Amino acid sequence: MTTPPPIRKTSIRIAALMTALALAPLHAQDAAESGEARVARLLEAMGGRAAWAGVGFVQVEATHDNLNIAEPFANKILNDLTAPRVRFDAKSSQIDSMRAIVDDSGWRSRAGVVSAMTPEEIEGDRRWWEANIYRTLRRLALGDPELTARAVGANRLEIFRSDGTRLNWFILNLRGEPMVSGSWDSETGMAFGPLATNGTVRYARWGATPNGSFRYEIVRFITAAEVPADVTFTGP
Repeated sequence: MTTPPPIRKTSIRIAALMTALALAPLHAQDAAESGEARVARLLEAMGGRAAWAGVGFVQVEATHDNLNIAEPFANKILNDLTAPRVRFDAKSSQIDSMRAIVDDSGWRSRAGVVSAMTPEEIEGDRRWWEANIYRTLRRLALGDPELTARAVGANRLEIFRSDGTRLNWFILNLRGEPMVSGSWDSETGMAFGPLATNGTVRYARWGATPNGSFRYEIVRFITAAEVPADVTFTGP
């Protein structure tokens, strides 16, 4: 004669089954979230689709701290989000550096000595510009048909170019805020701090690489519909 299982074990099994059934729709909902829905959550968290659609220029002033540089330095980035024009100015007691690209050309200045950038350096800055997070937010807000969004797992968003190349990836929290972001085929990414606002859009107040090699803290964040008249990308 078979002895029936104790009531206590049967109750535990039933409770576990009911819990699994209750959670199943939640997991299915996560898996079913579309890339566009995830983009909408990201844009809303970052200040709204309409706000980012109106941004054509970003000026970021931040304090950078690099593991291999003796002291932090002030870094200013002037970024035309509509065309490949970007300028980097770095200053400290030990650093006096500027560089910029305009389309397919580029220049740099170190300690007052101006020279042309190499084709490899220009290409590197063009790739940085193309995958810049603020430019991608603008393109997503405008519904750029050249970009495709894909939801991966419970919290990852990947953005692809029309040729199938991955441009950006994001790990979003439940509020849609980016906790980590990366570009191209790199999985290293940048971990982000809490969001701040400049009154128009929101942005991560600070960021750091997971391996501790680099961190930054934004001290000024300016956005405009187009490049201001007093901003230049040409060399000194």
